[in-house]
Formats: sequence, structure tokens, C-alpha cells
Amino acid sequence: MPESLIAGIPVHFPFEPYPVQRAYMEKVIQCLRDGTNGVLESPTGTGKTLSLLCSSLAWLRTRQSEQQQQMTKLEKGDLPGLGGAPGSELSELAKTVGKANNWGIPKVIYASRTHSQLTQAMRELKRTAYSNMRSVVLGSRDQLCIHPEVMREQGNANKTNMCKLRVHSKTCSFQARVESRKDHPDLRGPTIMDIEDLVKVGQRLKICPYFASRELVAQADITFMPYNYLLDPKARKANKIELGNTIVILDEAHNIEKICEESASVQIKSSDVAMAIEDVTHVMKVFASGESQDMAGDEPKDFTLDDLTLLKEMLLELEKAIDAVVVENPLEGTTFPASMMYELLGKANFTYGNVATIVALLDKLVQYLLVASQQMSIRKGGTFMMLSDLLTIVFANKADVMTKVHASFKVHVQVEESKQQGQGKQQAANKQGWLGKGTIAAASSSSKVAKIVNFWCFNPGFGMEQLLNTQVRSVILTSGTLAPLKPLIAELAIPVAQHLENPHIVDQSQVYVKIIGTGPDRQQLISNYTNRDNPKYISSLGQTILNVSRIVPDGLLVFFPSYPMLNKCVDAWQASGLWADISAKKPIFLEPRSKDQFTSTMEEFYQAIRDSKGAVFMAVCRGKVSEGLDFADRNGRAVIITGLPYPPLKDPKVILKRRYLEANRTRENQLLSGQEWYNLDATRAVNQAIGRVIRHRNDYGAILLCDSRFKDASQVQQLSKWIRGHLGDRPQCSPFGPIVRELRQFFKNAEANMKQPDERESEPPLETVCKTEDEPLAAIPKIKREPGSNATFKAANEKAMQVEMANSIRTWSPADYASAAGHKLGGAAPNAMDFMSRLDSNVSSIDFNCCTDSKSNSSGLVKIHKRERSSPTPPETGNSQVAKKRYKLVENIKQEPISSQVKEAPESRADFLRELRSLVNQDEFRRFGKALLEYKSGTDESFQALMSVLWEVLAAPKMRYMLVGMRKYLKSEHKSDFDQRLAKL
Repeated sequence: MPESLIAGIPVHFPFEPYPVQRAYMEKVIQCLRDGTNGVLESPTGTGKTLSLLCSSLAWLRTRQSEQQQQMTKLEKGDLPGLGGAPGSELSELAKTVGKANNWGIPKVIYASRTHSQLTQAMRELKRTAYSNMRSVVLGSRDQLCIHPEVMREQGNANKTNMCKLRVHSKTCSFQARVESRKDHPDLRGPTIMDIEDLVKVGQRLKICPYFASRELVAQADITFMPYNYLLDPKARKANKIELGNTIVILDEAHNIEKICEESASVQIKSSDVAMAIEDVTHVMKVFASGESQDMAGDEPKDFTLDDLTLLKEMLLELEKAIDAVVVENPLEGTTFPASMMYELLGKANFTYGNVATIVALLDKLVQYLLVASQQMSIRKGGTFMMLSDLLTIVFANKADVMTKVHASFKVHVQVEESKQQGQGKQQAANKQGWLGKGTIAAASSSSKVAKIVNFWCFNPGFGMEQLLNTQVRSVILTSGTLAPLKPLIAELAIPVAQHLENPHIVDQSQVYVKIIGTGPDRQQLISNYTNRDNPKYISSLGQTILNVSRIVPDGLLVFFPSYPMLNKCVDAWQASGLWADISAKKPIFLEPRSKDQFTSTMEEFYQAIRDSKGAVFMAVCRGKVSEGLDFADRNGRAVIITGLPYPPLKDPKVILKRRYLEANRTRENQLLSGQEWYNLDATRAVNQAIGRVIRHRNDYGAILLCDSRFKDASQVQQLSKWIRGHLGDRPQCSPFGPIVRELRQFFKNAEANMKQPDERESEPPLETVCKTEDEPLAAIPKIKREPGSNATFKAANEKAMQVEMANSIRTWSPADYASAAGHKLGGAAPNAMDFMSRLDSNVSSIDFNCCTDSKSNSSGLVKIHKRERSSPTPPETGNSQVAKKRYKLVENIKQEPISSQVKEAPESRADFLRELRSLVNQDEFRRFGKALLEYKSGTDESFQALMSVLWEVLAAPKMRYMLVGMRKYLKSEHKSDFDQRLAKL
């Protein structure tokens, strides 16, 4: 790979870096070299992730090389100041201290929002010259656990606690093998392993991928992990993440302020406390009755009846304290200072002195209930987990920083909506199950009103300060949409030495940006509060999208400010017929809110693009589509922004955030005003949605801002720098007519001048759309077929082909009769596939469709059907006379020409699922996914159930190749059974 000298460091890059990439890498290296922090913005599509990885690892490799030279000098005793022979005590002491501190070489922690983004970053790393550096990715038990009993649990919290229980009781064989096999070459090999690779290695070695990955952290040069592992004190402690002398890279950091605030915030409901009281009472009854002695003897009961009694008293006092809070405004809630939370907990005797003991007791109760819930009807301790989180977060703020806590936090108490409101108690009990009984029913029937107590943090710098206090070497915040940088740096209260706002890597001719202020009917396009319900506006917006869809080739993305606005427009357009008009040009896909439907919707959209139909995807700013998906090339040729996605104006959290900024803003700290923050929050969501389209150097597309407010100077200044460059100094709304002409010309020129992409090899795979744990279809493992393991399968397949071809002949001409003169009936045929041998064989028909006579232009005109003469009396056993045969010429039965090459199922898991989704209907696809998920963690019964679904869905001749392709996804012990079933088809 080409080597470039950047900031004095040799960097190997896959190609000659562009100027924007060189500038970016220079800033990264300066931060690492000087031990300072940086805030770097580089638009999506400029190779940001690749530049980030190459520059940071190049600097790290240089440091390692320097350390190696120091080691050599130390062994020779050449280092000044360390006199004495190489084996002296001073020399040995220097080695010991150096080794303990990793010789002063920092480690890199690369964090992003989701595991799908981390997987993409690791894929980029594999392309570089640094792919041999030691790396590891940290994931949750939900993603990495392979214990069948744990994986049956519903929800990440239950799986986590069941895992802890198994490890504590030493009943997990996978975890027990980690210590003996942690140095296995497959685990510590040179290849970079993402979550999926770790699971495969764990299954092969029969070790726990979750605990094995933790063993790799100590020796890793770079560790990949989600944000919350770093910023959430609970997660940081649980994962034992050491941040001293580390380089922390926070990619996709445009949401870092919200993440810092949310990681320090917590909520408790009256219903949570009531259910916790019920759970404690239930456990006390079990203890008192002696039923606990009849359960499995290995569950931990490291608590006594006295402990439970004390905990129940504290919870009752907490419930009483919450009930006593007066909510003056039941609709909007009432706000109190942060000290209110400590007073509430203090009334129930939760203090700094005893909180650690109580949290430990709650954790033990959770593990006890997990075991007990398998043998009796009882909850699994979810309320105890909520209470534990509350105490951990609230008391994580030490007493010596209370002044800052009071300034940064607020307590907001709201009225909790009754589960039984508007319906009878029995109906509520039937609908809510265990939520509708006991203490909650009593509370709702009394004069006391259930409440929600929110402990909200409004200062993201509070969480960032905790990160900086861990003695990290450098923190680098980077994203495609960070601007404006000064308010971000002020809010995070982070000392920044390097900052950068990169231009885009594409030329002016590759992007078309316009503000559309009026629709085709000259109706103003403005999605503000007073106009969004205007039928004329909604109709004009639909007409605009219709006209644009006629011009834009392939994929068109349309982003709405909110789900209610999206639904309102869809309903109106369907009623008016506009929806049908747009659908006639391109099929329309709506962003689903449920995770289950999301994957299939995205697959259908990508398939429509591949089928050259084009497609319109309507989504919402801040949704999954706007934040994490790649619509490169044909998948997204234009994006329409229909309005500014402001946060809900009357939302209590929004109101309090604006008040916090106004109260703490000074000329020195450069904080935004409340209104500026409110505007910026909307514009950042727009910038993120716009970034879905231009994804690489040779991409092109159009950006249409369909709201006249985008022309305001305050809005323009908050757009990304590269977009501002396309709008000019004084952007104005353009009339719709000229835009249509310019847009048509833009795409005409782009298609003529730009290199058109081939079919993309790496379409956004299923696992990048949403979290893996929520996608049952992503559970298909890609297993390499072992040599020789499919002998039975091959034999069965060849036999089936022979039977299928038994009635076909390859050549025929009248000369065949002459060559057959004197041939005895029943004698050996000279050629198994000639005409005369077929007449002599025991087949019911002879197929001429495979004839390859070069002189004939026609094919498959006739088929001869043979018919035996039947006799009312059976022939005698000794009779050697051969029955006469009749031959009948019949019209050819049309059939697909037999290809010389049997069609095969796609090798890639994602491609396999895409092709299957295009062949079967939605119900069949869901049944297939459900059966496959149950088979992964199930028994022989689940295998039989999977076979039943496969034979029902894929047994048709046109889908037989997909049935054959399913073999590689089966467990080894089931493959022979599968082969036998296949041979019988």
C-alpha cells in the first residue's frame, strides 16, 4: 500500500489520500502525539473512518517500534541513567515497571453508537495495512452468549442475570473452558474478528465468546465497543474498562451530548416501587413456608428473612414519600431541584453509607428470582434491577460534587397514567396480567395518584468530565455533522487543542442543492405549527414529491419531521389519489416503527432498486433510516427534506433544557441560548438525514430542502459547511418550474459524465439495519462445508439428475434407423442416450427437447409417448414373447430448458435471505425465520419443525436450489438426515 508521511509519521493508506483525508489524518496524529483532545468534522463519504483508523494505528505502530528499540538498548545496558550490567537489579526493575505499564504505549478504544457501525469500522480495518494489529470487539451477553439455557431468556437484562447466576454457581461449561483455551490460535490468530466471528470461534472451541473477548482486551492494540460501555459508569464498571493512558475515539459523535445526559439520568415509577414490594413479600412468604428448600439447591440465597424485612420497610417508606409529593400541574408535571431526589431516598433510609450493601442485596434477589421463576409463577426481578439502577446512578455523584449536581440535574415529577383508566378492573387485569393486581390496584383505587419521578441531567459536560478524570491520554470526537463546533465544545466542557471542519470530497457538479419554497401549484411549502394541518400545503407537498419522482432515477428518500406528520400526509395522499400516482412511477416504502418489520422493508426496497424499478422510501428524521443506513449510488439518488424536525416544544425535558442553558450561559463559556439550541437540534437531524445520499468519491445526488424556512440566515449557518457552499452566500427559494428543468439536466449530465457503479457487492447487509439481538433472521450462521462431508448429498443429487434425464436424447436423425438395422430388441444399446436405446428402455416417454442438431433451428417440437398393449389375462411366466409397443406423437409439453449448469443458492447469508425473500410471500418468510431461530437454540424437535417448514416452502421445483442451499446452515448431526430426505424428493 502507498506510504505517506503525515505529521512526521509514515502512514500506509490503501490509496493515495485526498487532501481532505490528509488534513484529517494530520489533526488525528497531532492529538495523539501531544496528548490533547480534538473535535473533527468530515462529511460522510470522505473516508473518515478509514483515515481515523490508519492515522491512529500508524502513530501507535511508530510508538511500538520506538519502544522495541528502547527494549533492545535496555537488554544491552546502553540506556543512560540505568547503569550496571544487563542483568543487574536496576535493569530488571526497569523491565518489570515497563511491562506493568505496557511500556507507556497507549491503547486505542474505538467507540461508536451501534454494533453495526462497529462492524463496518472493522471491515474497513481489514482493508488496511494494519489488519495484523491485535484487535477485539466487546459486545453484550445477548449478542455473544452461546449457552442454550441463557439464550432462551427474554430480554438482555434477564440473559445477563442468568449468565451471572450460571457463572457464580459454576454450571456454565463454556465459561469454564475459557481459561484453558484462551491462548488457542483460532482465538488469538491474526484475523480481525467481529461479533459474528467471535460467536463462530466460540462455537467451534466450545468456549464462551463473551468472556473470551474480555481475555483478549489486555493484549489488544485497539478495542471496539459501543458508547455506553465508556460513558455509562455502570457499564464501564461491569466491563472492567481501564481508561488510564488510552486514546478514546468517539465516532458518529453527533449525538454525544444526548448520550452523556441520558447515561446520567434515571426514572422510577410508583408502579415499579409497588411491584418491588410485591416481589419482596412473595419471596418472604416462600421463605416462611419453607418452599425454598424444595427448589434446586444451587441457587444463591445469600440473604436472610431479616434482610428482606428491612428492604420491604425501606420500599414502603419510599412509596409513602413518593405519594406525599404534590404535583401542582397534573398535565405537565412539577419540577423540583436535584436535592429532592436525595431527600426522597433519605426518607426511606437510602444513603451513601448503605447504598452499596442494598445494591448487592438487590442483585442477589434478582438471581434468586431467576431460578425461582422457572419453578413457580413469579416475576424475574425486573423491578429490583430498576431500583438498583436508580441507586447506582443517583449515588454515583459523590457528596463532594453536590454543588455541580444541583446545577446540572433537575427532578421532574409527572402523574403516571393509570393502567385501569377508562375500563373496569377485571378488564385491566386481563389486559395487563400481573400488572393489574395487588398493591397497584389498591393504589389506583385510593385517593393517592401514582407518579413518575425523573432524575434528569442537562449538562453533558458532567458525564464527559467523569471520562476525562480517568486519566485518558486523548479524546477525539468525530462525525459528519458536528457543526457548529464552538457550542459543542462549550457544552461538553472539554479542553480541545485541535478542531477541523472538512469540505466534502466530491465536486460541485456531483451535488445539486436547492431550497424549494413553493410547490407546482405555487402554494408555499412550510411545515410550521400553523401550516402543517393545511390541506393545500399537504397536497402541494405531495405534488412536489410526485414531480421529483418522475425525474430522479432509482432511489428517492423523503424525510419528514415526525411520525404524526408522515402519517397525516400518507392518509391525505391516499384519499386524494396522489399516493397511487407516485406508486405508479416508483413503489413506496414507509419506515416501520417495529424492529421486526424493519429488516424485511429494507430488503424489499433494495430489491426494487436492483430490479431497476426505482423506489421511494419515506422516513422520519432521527429515525433508524436517517441515522445509520447507507444509500450509496443507485440506492439514493436524491433526498427530500419536508420540514425542520424541532423537538416537541411543550415537552418537559425540552423546556427544562432550554431553561438550563439560559440560566448557565455566560459570555465566557460560549453556551448556546435556549432558542439557539432548539434550532440547532433540528438542523443537526437534517444534516444527518442529508448525509445518507453522498457516500463516496464517485457518488452523486440531489438534495431538495422543501421548506421555505431553510432560506433564513440562522438556518443556513447551522447546515454542514459543504452544503452551505452549494447554497451560496444568500440562498433564496427557487421557483418550481426552473428546478424541474435543472434537476433533469443534472441527472442527464451525471449519468453521461460520472462512472456508473456496478452491482454493489456489499449491499447494506441485514445485520447493519438494526441490532442483531432483535433480528431473528440474522441468526443464520455461515459455516464452511468441510471437504468430504457432503458425499451422501452429492450422490443423492447425481442420482436425482440421472432419473430426471432418463427419458432425454441428445441427438436424433433418420440415419439412426439405418444404424439400428439388425439390432435385437433387448440387446445392449451402443449409446445410452440415443433414440433406439430409448425405444428399448423402460421409460414412458422420450424427450426430444435436449437435441443439439446444429442443422435444425427448431427445438422441442415433438415428444413420443410409449404405451404398452394391455391384455385382460396376465402373460404366462414362461412365455418369452415380448409385448408389442405402440408409439404416439404428441404435442410438446412446454418446459424450461435444462441448463448445463445447475442453479445454485447464493453463498452469502445476506444474499441468500434477499433471494429467498423475493421468492416466497411474507407469511412464508416469517415462518421460515421463526423456525430457523428456534432451530438455532433448540433440540431435535425444532429440527423436525424446520424440515416441515422447508419442505412446505421450498420443495417446489423452481425453489429446489434454495432448499439444497439450506444444507450449509444446518448442524453437522442433521445433515445426513437432510440428505436422505432430499434424495426422496
